Amino acid sequence: MAFLEWRRFTFFDVHNNVDNGKIAECLQDTTVSATTSGHNHIVLCDVTGLAHIISRSWEILSIKAYELTITLAQQLPHDPYLVTIGDDEPGLNPLIKVWDWSRNDRHPNCCRVSRAVPSHMRPTPATALAVHNKNLLAVGFQDGSVSLFRGDITRQRSGKMRTLPDSGTSPITGLAFKGADKLFVVSRTCAMVYWLAAGRCVTLDAMGAAAGCSVLADRHGLTVAAADAIYCYTTEGRGPCYALAGEKVRINWFRNYLVIVTNETGAKSTASTSSGLAPKLHHLTILDIQNKSIVFSKTFAEIDAVLTEWGSFYVLTRGKEMVYLEEKDLQSKLSLLFKKNLYDVAIRIASTQHYDAEGLTEIYKQYGDHLYSKGDLKSAIDQYVKTIGWLETSYVIRKYLESRHLECLVQYLEELHKKGFATEDHTTLLLTCYVKIDQHDQQGKLKEFINSKDKAIDFDVDVAIKVVRQVSPDDALSLAANHKRHDWCLRVVLEDKKDYYQALNYIAELEFEDADRYMKKYGHKLIQHEPEESTKLLKLLCTDYKPRSKPLVDEVTLSGGDRECVRAEPDDYIHMFLCNSECLIDFLEHMTSATGAKCSSLVYNTLIEHYIHVWAKLPDVDKPQYEQKIFKVLQDPEANYDKDQTLIICQMLGFKLGILHLYEEKKLWRAAVALHLRAGAPDAALVMCRRRGAACPQLWRDVLRAAPPARCLPEALRAVDEFRSCGRCRGSKVLCTGPRTRTPLALYAAGESRPCGRRRRSKVLWPILRAERRPRCTPQMSFDLAAAAEGRKFYVPARELVRRLRCTPRVSLDLAAAAEGRKFYGQFCEPNAARAARRR
Repeated sequence: MAFLEWRRFTFFDVHNNVDNGKIAECLQDTTVSATTSGHNHIVLCDVTGLAHIISRSWEILSIKAYELTITLAQQLPHDPYLVTIGDDEPGLNPLIKVWDWSRNDRHPNCCRVSRAVPSHMRPTPATALAVHNKNLLAVGFQDGSVSLFRGDITRQRSGKMRTLPDSGTSPITGLAFKGADKLFVVSRTCAMVYWLAAGRCVTLDAMGAAAGCSVLADRHGLTVAAADAIYCYTTEGRGPCYALAGEKVRINWFRNYLVIVTNETGAKSTASTSSGLAPKLHHLTILDIQNKSIVFSKTFAEIDAVLTEWGSFYVLTRGKEMVYLEEKDLQSKLSLLFKKNLYDVAIRIASTQHYDAEGLTEIYKQYGDHLYSKGDLKSAIDQYVKTIGWLETSYVIRKYLESRHLECLVQYLEELHKKGFATEDHTTLLLTCYVKIDQHDQQGKLKEFINSKDKAIDFDVDVAIKVVRQVSPDDALSLAANHKRHDWCLRVVLEDKKDYYQALNYIAELEFEDADRYMKKYGHKLIQHEPEESTKLLKLLCTDYKPRSKPLVDEVTLSGGDRECVRAEPDDYIHMFLCNSECLIDFLEHMTSATGAKCSSLVYNTLIEHYIHVWAKLPDVDKPQYEQKIFKVLQDPEANYDKDQTLIICQMLGFKLGILHLYEEKKLWRAAVALHLRAGAPDAALVMCRRRGAACPQLWRDVLRAAPPARCLPEALRAVDEFRSCGRCRGSKVLCTGPRTRTPLALYAAGESRPCGRRRRSKVLWPILRAERRPRCTPQMSFDLAAAAEGRKFYVPARELVRRLRCTPRVSLDLAAAAEGRKFYGQFCEPNAARAARRR
């Protein structure tokens, strides 16, 4: 790239004679032979062997370093050591001296003196010098050889010098260390790099440079000024180059600026030379390589040195004048550029100088306003995009809404979403713009946005679906599916498309947690419109669910492992079937018969309840078959149902078989007998009495109280008489009173089903009546009979034990009786009948 194409500015102010002539007074008629700077000082060396150390206050300390002359000098940037090369005697190899001027109270001390010896040991002038961290020192000679010294350069006898091979025969014009393992070498004919650790040399270019025309910068590598251009090199080879014709005198780096000094050419120099009186002129050019601009250009009298120290930039002319070039502050530069409407340059300069974000935003805004006023709306929106996060979005949106340039507004809104600064209103506006653009130009922007896989566009998906849903439910469904918004997908399918079968298929492809959640949310509506398919899905969900989209055999199964079985709780879905008993029964039957599924009491209670409700509505012909189905569930030992609740339902709906079964389960035999008697089934009551009469003798009395048919009386009376004889049932009271009609049982005649007159009393009943009139047994006999019937054996007479208990205070029970769970007070008290007889 040619520098002539770059824009020119003046970012430096010139201040002449900043030292008030002190340098000119010190140097007088001598000529400067070497210059260096570092460690808060500037060092000027002249041909008389003097080294002048200049402080920031322009105080000068002069020392006699050599007897003849000083040819090279380098100040370590971070240490108080100055390395010089000069001659004390003519015709000998030059001397290397290291000066320590860390003590301010005395002159610099020469801490090391050694000969700069090339490979052939013949006296040869030194032409280049490089020092690195007090441990490496390199010297280039006129014959092309390079000597390297390793060790502490501040000690007299530390380390030794060696000559690098393959350096050529051309005079060395520049040396520079790139770290501790690489050394750049520039001669008149080539540019090379030495890999010190490996001991090899690589030629970078077959073109060299004059003395002072090569410099190393940390960021830009090695820079070499040739006659036709400026070349940049790295350790791998040549980098970029910049075309600049003219004879280069010297180059240097100051911050990010490349300083180039060239001989003045053209008519002005021709006129000067024709008169023969004017001095030689040099042209100073400062380039901003990064921003591709010329920031300073001026012609000076012949320049002896370009120095950078104290964060400033100085030029020493042949007339011993020190010129200070002061860089303008950033705000002054920006003001200058704003006046010329060079906002793009202002942005680049502000960015390279680490301008704050708020300031950069203001420049972007001004640049965008400038382009918008010129009618370049597309370029303007590019600048407004860079203000996102700082500039109020309404400022930009209002401009483009008024101009009706929707494409640019869409670009801004898309970037707003990508950077995460969009709100719900911005998303709504963006989608509205898409719709309008599609309606006008049929570009399909909305489709492209919906089907885009660009995850960088961060927008509120819920708001986008809501907006698109108003325009096209299909597009909203596609958008929701792309972003896996399952809830929105189901809402659109159920509410807008009314496709319940599609909703069920969508849920069947979800993972278990999502499928369970959305079936709980939409299951009632799905069962209402698709009962069979919904029931099938719930069966899978509550047994062993696997998404339909997954293969039947997964990696876990192939590897021999057991897949974890996940299932939902059927209790959560029972309430959804309240309007569809058939599907509910089908669902609950599947759950109770499924292997490995342990159902709760709610499942069995609901199943039995709906069984009975369905049974109650069936015709009488079909009821017996359904009764067996219900009875099978009631008899199932694993059926975990609530017997009390089931009994109430059976009683409400008149399911007699279930009532009798539950009476039997709960040992309510008297209630079962009463149910048979009320239903007019005395034979069934007698069957119950035969089965449970031994455990509950009261059943026979209940039969007799209900005035059963005459055919049932003999068996009932015999049973009563048997239990009466052992004291477990008293028949006289039963015979005295009949049922609630107060009909005496003695009026029944044998073989008749209705009561007869008093005069025709049955001969069958008289023996029983006579037995009732016999003398009652004594209390002692009754007590012994009762004890014998219960299988107990007493070793202590009862009367004696009762007397003892009445007369002797006792607080605790007998330990043996307590261990058996008995209480003496309850067992050995006299029967009520015996106590009453004694009173009489």
